[in-house]
Amino acid sequence: MAGWSALPYDLIESIANLLNAAEDFLSFSSVCRSWRLVYKSKNWHPGFQLPWLMLGEMQTNKGSMRQFLSMCKFKFHYLPFPETQDFRCWGACQESVITINPRFEVRLVNPFTHVCINLPSITTLNIEGAARDCWFSVIHKAKYFKIQNEYMVFLIYGPRFEVAFTRSGDSRWSLVQSLIPARFVDVVCFKDQIMALSIVGTLFSLEINGVDTPRMLTVSPPPQQEKSWQQVYLVESSGDLLILFSYPSGNMVSRFRAYRFDISKREWIRLEDLGNNVLLIDTGICTSLLACDYLQCNCIYFVHDNLDSFLASGPKCMGNYMSVYNLKENYTDFMNFGNDNSFRYISPTWVLPSLW
Repeated sequence: MAGWSALPYDLIESIANLLNAAEDFLSFSSVCRSWRLVYKSKNWHPGFQLPWLMLGEMQTNKGSMRQFLSMCKFKFHYLPFPETQDFRCWGACQESVITINPRFEVRLVNPFTHVCINLPSITTLNIEGAARDCWFSVIHKAKYFKIQNEYMVFLIYGPRFEVAFTRSGDSRWSLVQSLIPARFVDVVCFKDQIMALSIVGTLFSLEINGVDTPRMLTVSPPPQQEKSWQQVYLVESSGDLLILFSYPSGNMVSRFRAYRFDISKREWIRLEDLGNNVLLIDTGICTSLLACDYLQCNCIYFVHDNLDSFLASGPKCMGNYMSVYNLKENYTDFMNFGNDNSFRYISPTWVLPSLW
């Protein structure tokens, strides 16, 4: 009987592409030399891949390591990631994270391949007041999008919560003006158009082409029913633009309310459920994915950080669990990750495992 290594390469490749988890594919590649050829040829193209959750740093006998939680295995992996040691990170369920260090240097970094793209220093931004001296809090949110084969990185920064962006090949950040005063809290790419959300829930669109200075244009006010929310998010979900409001209960987020934007009527329509989608929220960034065996439909997975206790230099009380809110049934469960053993600020971030 022929061994596994004697299987035709086309068949081996077909089997490999039935695997959606990066760790399963790596195990597959270690079976024998002929199976590893699929890895070396970079011919793994999973139809659907679950993100990993990047958590805090830990000291091990191999030095400082980052914790990554695989959702499909619910297993921790510990990987060296020196490019983010003592840095602050943001992600949006993509292959790279955005980092900032005490020298105000900003990068796009892939946690798995360690490929870095240097972005313009934020010293080129006109940051006023005490924010100039606090690298950790000068950026409130950072996101990047791939639009027409180039990346765009957006920052919400400074005491006035302004927006700036840079594109592939730019040497500095472009500042965005608003025709009406607004403090921005989120940006999203919706059908190749950049949309933004103000702290009071007003929807804006970014006008770039054909103007000397990029500017925000008002699109729609927030839903009138929503008041006194804790946080608000903007997210593209299966071709729809959603707004998501979170409401607190003590120290915990207790419930969410979601709306879909009707483009023709320019108004928000209340959603009672998310269909076959789930929403993942990390440190202020919301992402939509299709539900699967490991992520239940109609649920919002909200990862807590330990920022409050970190800034207060008090005991860490967060960072080791995730709230799972069922939008249709209006109840919250919790997923416990075990003890919080990290020794620095935990900035939970969803990332897609990338092998190349």
